[in-house]
Amino acid sequence: MSINIPLEERFLENGLRIVIAPNHRAPLACVSIGYKVGSKDETVDKTGFAHLFEHLMFDGSKHVHRGEYDVYVSKAGGQCNAYTSYDQTIYHEELPIASLEMGLWLESDRMLECGVKPIGLETQQRVILEEFSQVIENQPYGRWRIAQSAAAFSPDCSYSWETIGKREHIIAATMDDVREFYDMYYRPDNACVVIAGDISFDKGFSLAERYFGEIEKRHSPIRRNTFSSEQKCYGQHSIVTDSVPLAAVYISFHCDGVRSDTSLSADMYSGIMGSGRSSRLYKALVDEAQIASTVWAFADTREHTSLLTLHATAANPDITADTLAEHIYHQVEKLQKDGLFAHEMEKTRNSVATSHAAALQTSSGVADALTNYVLLWDDPHEINRSIDKYFSVSDQAVMEFSEKYMNPSQAIRTDVVPVKQ
Repeated sequence: MSINIPLEERFLENGLRIVIAPNHRAPLACVSIGYKVGSKDETVDKTGFAHLFEHLMFDGSKHVHRGEYDVYVSKAGGQCNAYTSYDQTIYHEELPIASLEMGLWLESDRMLECGVKPIGLETQQRVILEEFSQVIENQPYGRWRIAQSAAAFSPDCSYSWETIGKREHIIAATMDDVREFYDMYYRPDNACVVIAGDISFDKGFSLAERYFGEIEKRHSPIRRNTFSSEQKCYGQHSIVTDSVPLAAVYISFHCDGVRSDTSLSADMYSGIMGSGRSSRLYKALVDEAQIASTVWAFADTREHTSLLTLHATAANPDITADTLAEHIYHQVEKLQKDGLFAHEMEKTRNSVATSHAAALQTSSGVADALTNYVLLWDDPHEINRSIDKYFSVSDQAVMEFSEKYMNPSQAIRTDVVPVKQ
């Protein structure tokens, strides 16, 4: 299965990268603005700033007053959203083609100048603190990723905290901090603009030049954190006691960054182990041993280094985290000893291909994928190679990945266990 999405890219004089991907099936356009800044670019004393900015950018810009951004988009019959990861921050607008220029104006105004006001900072600080309570502190099993990150990396590594950051750093953020972060990362030479939808290449580039071309080029260097293998920790075991009814275990393994060929093997491996009812973990822990109620596996790929996690939640209160972990490790070792079944690879390849293809059926999906390929791969044309690459992953490559990275003695294990009554 091959993908062939027509696209072209250019750079403006200020360093902004523009990608146009025409799609004339509907009179719509999706604008995606990606900034190459995520939680990995933060410092140990100021975490959560990338995520904070995702919120702040909806709270007013130079010519758009507080609360008006969503009003502009919704009145035009569009929708907008944004998300922050370890490596990037991405903003989306999906609009009728007649309102595309309005969307480009809104985004260019956010890039033109920091428009955040003190009341906006105070408001979004409260919003994020409430999000922290709802998503982590008061969410069953919500704290495992924080424990995992802290155990998997040394404290000086900016992968050792989650994108939401630490509560005390959000509370302490000042307007000077906000302006400094904006000037460092919200700049044309650290961003890309993707326009996907009912537009021609020439029209798309012309509009991009009109709305973004006059934004001032920055000449100061962009601060980047350095990463080394010494920042990875191995063989760690942490226990989180929480108000949960059943024990759960999350077992993570270090693997290479997203641009490594082994990241494809990591995706294939996680699919074989924990994707769907035919996966190894489901058949072994849910169907046969009946010790787990849910299982999954996920390759959390990041720019510099990644984590592959195998998870199980107990089927009843008598099942311990130790029992779950023992069975997961057994499946890891069983795959290494017995090898792969032909149908596992075929099923996983088809599943990955279907998932990729489905995501690219809309201009919104294409815009998001292209933005990620620019920010992480430095190449939007990777979108047309992605599925073929998965079909080229061999059984031997997955087995070699398993032998090299899936070592139980090096695992980062996080248990979430019920509070003792």
